[in-house]
Amino acid sequence: MPANATVLYPAESDATFDMAYYLKTHMPLVYEKWAKYGLTGWEVIEFAPGPDGSKPYSVAGVLHWESADNIGKAMGGEETAAVMEDVKNFSNKSPVFLIGNVVGTS
Repeated sequence: MPANATVLYPAESDATFDMAYYLKTHMPLVYEKWAKYGLTGWEVIEFAPGPDGSKPYSVAGVLHWESADNIGKAMGGEETAAVMEDVKNFSNKSPVFLIGNVVGTS
């Protein structure tokens, strides 16, 4: 069953985020390191404030996987250290990770 890992970056007042680096360097690194584990693609979402004006997160990286088991394998792989170490190059905040199976799509 396909699965997604969503990586959310906080929109705190002191947060910094380098979108150019994220798109041109980090996400290609993610794909290079994790494609062998079943990463099939990715997308990046830049959030606007919600209807109430709040914006808890500024950016999400959505990683598309063959299965949730493959996400676990990638997280346990030696390549994950390089991916996680790179975060400091584009964000000063730790992301929130959400992992789930795709249960519906159009």
